[in-house]
Amino acid sequence: MRTSLARFVLPVCVALAAVGGLDCGGSAASEQVSSASAAATRAPVAQNAHGPVKLVGDALGEVPLNAAQRAEIEQLAADAEGRHAAARTARRDMMMTLAAHVEAGSIDRDALKPQLDALVAAANASQPADRAALERLHAILAPDQRTAFVDALEARVYQRMGDFRAKHPWRNWADELGLSEQQRTQIKAAIQAHFQAAKADAHEHGSPWEARKRGAKVLNAFKQDHFVLDEVAPAREIGQQAMQASEHFLAALPVLTPEQRAIAAQKLRAQATQVDAADPMIP
Repeated sequence: MRTSLARFVLPVCVALAAVGGLDCGGSAASEQVSSASAAATRAPVAQNAHGPVKLVGDALGEVPLNAAQRAEIEQLAADAEGRHAAARTARRDMMMTLAAHVEAGSIDRDALKPQLDALVAAANASQPADRAALERLHAILAPDQRTAFVDALEARVYQRMGDFRAKHPWRNWADELGLSEQQRTQIKAAIQAHFQAAKADAHEHGSPWEARKRGAKVLNAFKQDHFVLDEVAPAREIGQQAMQASEHFLAALPVLTPEQRAIAAQKLRAQATQVDAADPMIP
């Protein structure tokens, strides 16, 4: 399975955007905190948020913020929660439908399309505000705060990568479904074949390497005084990446027993209600 940095850095770039919701002109100079006498404290931000917004709030907890900054960021985080509610609902609906298909033993792409379209539409609808919000966050923070924030965020990203490699979710599923060695081998081969076939779409949707470079470029640019997201990573429409999970199950279904499909469906339904597990979209 692919466990590249792109899985984490690009979602983090959107998580950065998700903490804000105000328009800005892309220049931070007029907004940065210049008073060294302003009382600044370190404490977690946006603890009532979920998923990527909470990840950003935790990273901001490593950054000394004054009361005005903290209050504005808390409000921006609350705004982001509302802005992304439609995408969370669409993700849940798609996973619930996928669970029913897995349990039945056949995935109907046409039946999944309405949920997929709703997820993509919701993500695309919030993308302009998310991108503007990333610039707004840049404007709120002073230069040393931006550097501290990105460093703290990257540390959490790499920790997640380590946790992911140490406890791969698909490996856990294989254990919980009680897959035989033959089933594991068959599913692994089927998924690898799917990835090989998907390489033809890499140019259209962006390869993992391209995504990794895009994410690193945004994070590096965020530390600089001049930050305009359109100059660093131009907007692009979110496409069919959201179907990836169903493709994995499509590869696995032929070798699962009815009992194993029932367990997989139950796990999907449980994950559908876990908003913290939702991956944000690419900016």
